[in-house]
Amino acid sequence: MSDLSRRGREIKEGGQPLVVGISGGKDSMAMALYLIEHKFYETNEIFWCYTDTKWEHPEIYNYLKEVAEPELSPYGEFRYLVSEKYPGGMVDMVRDKGFASRTARFCTLELKIKPIKKMLKDLREQGHEPINVVGVRAQESLRRSQMDEFDIGGPIGVPTWRPLISWLIEEVIEQHQKFGILPCSLYYKTKNPVKRVGCWPCLMSSKEEIRGFAEDDPEKVQVIRDLEEEVGEFVQIRPKKSREEKGETHDPENVLGATFFMASKKPYLRTIDQAIDWAKTARGGIQYQLFTPQNPQEFGCQLWGLCDMAHEDEG
Repeated sequence: MSDLSRRGREIKEGGQPLVVGISGGKDSMAMALYLIEHKFYETNEIFWCYTDTKWEHPEIYNYLKEVAEPELSPYGEFRYLVSEKYPGGMVDMVRDKGFASRTARFCTLELKIKPIKKMLKDLREQGHEPINVVGVRAQESLRRSQMDEFDIGGPIGVPTWRPLISWLIEEVIEQHQKFGILPCSLYYKTKNPVKRVGCWPCLMSSKEEIRGFAEDDPEKVQVIRDLEEEVGEFVQIRPKKSREEKGETHDPENVLGATFFMASKKPYLRTIDQAIDWAKTARGGIQYQLFTPQNPQEFGCQLWGLCDMAHEDEG
């Protein structure tokens, strides 16, 4: 049993409601199991909250309904939060605002942050002082490595607790194994296992992620293709004046219209088909790769030690 930090003990003793972000991913599930392990449900009212962008992989929704919700509901209320402004999620938002980009990621604000902020606001208006609990880990990125375990003001206006901030991936895996619970199958599928879950696809996707998405979900590719054609009718992006003054020119195909993957480097815009074509190339975007590099240590089944975990269909 992992020990509680000093802050964790204080939060448990304080008895404040906990609004726990559940994504369907490995870290948020490990965090939820950690809270159950330490019996926070006996002292703190728990709200397990999934903010639905309506843009997730179908397996995420299956995992939430078949694993996360049944496992967590006995210990707190499980809520699905949706944007009031965009109840249809990503597609509604794109039709109203156009595509988000790497420098204007309003998709996160509109579809994830605002719904959770509204719930927190409602709890505060009812006289509660909730704590926002999130499953981020320092190991994930440089930005997250600079976060503290507890933030009194929080990024969204309430105290924020990050109980897993110092955890390593091995501890996340161990927490699942301790409860005999498998992570979402996206992590350990034979072909194109993912390292993270979230929007399917995310505009910040890597080459590897775009390539895997295109292979796995041609129907979603067509959804994006149709949106690009629909939204591109009223959005135009031109080169900066400074570039025009330098005499630089650009293929109009890469300048007009809106695309899901708005690249930060040339070409300035990539249609979904251009992005998929680019994702098939090696470094430099010119030569096609015949094989996808695979680190055996990162292969899903091996990483999660599934041979040591019982499956439901095993006697």
